[in-house]
Parts: sequence; structure tokens; C-alpha cells
Amino acid sequence: MSLTQLESRLNYQFRNAELLRQAMTHRSHSPTHNERLEFLGDSVLNCVVAALLFKRFADLDEGDLSRVRANLVKQQSLYEIAQALSIADFLRLGEGELKSGGFRRPSILADTLEAIFGAIHVDQGFEAAQAVIERLYIPILDHIDPRTLGKDAKTLLQEYLQGHKIALPQYTVVATHGAAHNQQFEVECSVPKLEIKVSGAGASRRAAEQAAAKKALDEVLALAPSLLGKPKRSKKTAAKQRDEAAIQGALDLRATPERKHPRAAHDTAAGHGKNADSAGGSAPGGAPSNGSAPIAASATIPVITAATLARSTLTASGARAASANNSAPGDDSLATAPAATDER
Repeated sequence: MSLTQLESRLNYQFRNAELLRQAMTHRSHSPTHNERLEFLGDSVLNCVVAALLFKRFADLDEGDLSRVRANLVKQQSLYEIAQALSIADFLRLGEGELKSGGFRRPSILADTLEAIFGAIHVDQGFEAAQAVIERLYIPILDHIDPRTLGKDAKTLLQEYLQGHKIALPQYTVVATHGAAHNQQFEVECSVPKLEIKVSGAGASRRAAEQAAAKKALDEVLALAPSLLGKPKRSKKTAAKQRDEAAIQGALDLRATPERKHPRAAHDTAAGHGKNADSAGGSAPGGAPSNGSAPIAASATIPVITAATLARSTLTASGARAASANNSAPGDDSLATAPAATDER
């Protein structure tokens, strides 16, 4: 096929068409191959992708940026882009690679794509290569989650459980199969709190753990609605509710007798006034004889405190009346005190 079709797919036209031809040449085909261009293209690709991530994901730290970049420029990612461009149709391979299916090999296709980036850099400079790489990668960046990209199943499962305050999963090798040089491991992954128990198999213990973790993660995510069904109250919310309850309780205690039992409060106040007048312990206008300010019936004083004050006032008035009788038995002004006591 003509290389002009590839240029059209790349949306880039080479000034020196031989650079593109060299980029498509595998070392099995001829001495003028693409490995040096691949070396250059690898560095250009890493720089452009790093700049893209730096601009787009301002909240990611250096470690997360490195993780995401590594996954975007790894062989599998480049292989998928090369397949989308149908680079296999333009490869120049030796007879041995053609017979062995080299045009389908991920490593060859990924290396060829890097060689193309290097060829563009040599042809028209860094900015030209940057423009081509950005056109290929921006659609990919629009559909990735930088928080999870590049994390294996065990890591994702662990982070999810920790985020919901659930104990970490337990991995147990339950069986091994096959000869020593070709063993197959079976590992069980369990999350006791969620009653999840699954198993996975692999050529190594690590691979089996990853397979089991993937199944466990799928089950945990399926339970996500029930895990999130009961919203947890934060400490601030609980404290706020306690404060509101305390305030409401204080307001209830400060309710006046008139508000709760208007008639009873009126009768009580009248009785107190009558007793105080009979004992001679009140000044005109209802003011206490000791010169303190009168206690209004509507004062916002707790009910218990008001009752206590009333009893104290009556007791004090009676004591003063008794003292007056003992000190001046012939005084006519106090002669009515015993009568008032009997009436009460």
C-alpha cells in the first residue's frame, strides 16, 4: 500500500518521504531499519505525554502522573494505537518475520509507531511531532480515570475496602497443579465482613492472586449500593445535633408557668401575694420588704428555681413575723399576724 494513505491517517505529510519509509522498516528487512528512529521517538513521546498530563490533571501529584504516563506509553497502549492506524499494512519485514506473523506482533507494531514519531521529529521538528501525538492521545485522555489507570486489581480492591473502613482481603493458596516447571496455582480471596469468597488461578501465585482479586472487586462493586445505603453521620453533624438538643432542652426549662398552666400560675401568684400581705413582709406595690426588685410573673426563670424562691420568701416572711411578736408583744400593728397564719 502507498505510504500516502498512512500520512493521511496521521494527518501529517512528510517533506522527506524516505524518513517514513525507514520508520516502517524492520531490522529483519534491511540494514537501514527503524531502531534509531524508535529510540528518538520514544523520548519525544514521553515528553509530549508528560506535558499533556501536567496541563490536564492539575490535582495529580508526581507519583500519579508517572503512573498514568507509564500506562499511556507502554507497549499495549502503543499497539492499540498502531492497530487503529492499520500500521501493519505498511510494515517492511524480512521473510522470516512475515512467515511467523511479525506484522501482528505487538512489540513490532509498538516500536514502529515510536519510529514514526521520531521520523516526524527529524522531518519537521519537535512541534510537528507534538501535534501528531496530541491528536492521537487527546481522545484517549478524554476517556480515562487517572485515579485508577495503571493500578492492578489487588491495589484497587485494597483501596476500595480501606475507603469504606473494611478489613483488607485475605489471600490463601488452596491448591497447586502440574509439574514443578509448569505449575498452576489456585488462590482464594475472602472479604469476611462482606461474606465474599472467590478463587482465581494463574501460572504464578501473584497471577492467581490478581485473578482472585479481580473477581472479588467485581462482587464488591456489585454490593456498592448497599454499602452506601446508610449515610454515615460525620462528627460535626452529630455534635451539631447534640447542641441543638441541649438548646431545645434549655428553652423547655425556661418556659414560664403561665405558658404551661396559665390558670395554675395565676392562682399561685395570687396566693403568694395574699400570704405575703398577711405576714406584713411586703411593701406597697408588691415589692419585697428587703428592698430587692420584684419578681415579675412572666420572668423567664426556670420553673424549679421560681418555686424554690417562692418557698424561701414565705419562710423568711414567717420568721420575721415570729421575731416581731416575741420582741413587741403589745404592738397592735402585729396582732393580726397569728390570725393570718391561722387563716392560711
